[in-house]
Amino acid sequence: MKVSVVIERFEELKKILRNWAIVRENVVEIIDPPFTITISKLERSITFKFEGRDVAILTDDDCTVESGFEGVVEEWLTALTSLGFKRYLLKS
Repeated sequence: MKVSVVIERFEELKKILRNWAIVRENVVEIIDPPFTITISKLERSITFKFEGRDVAILTDDDCTVESGFEGVVEEWLTALTSLGFKRYLLKS
């Protein structure tokens, strides 16, 4: 599952995203208005908020995505697990 891959790459993502996200010891918060994507290493979860409202909560065991937000969630998961994502950010 992509959630596990994202969590396993947490330390690498922290380094990659340090200039584009709010990075704390165990949490990375990506602001992509109107979305906020929070990756929590301790909770092993990824939460998507749309205008402050939870629209997706993903863990190793469960994925709850509100109808209409599946595409955005899938795009972000693909980006966060893609080597191309890393190359793109490092070039920016």
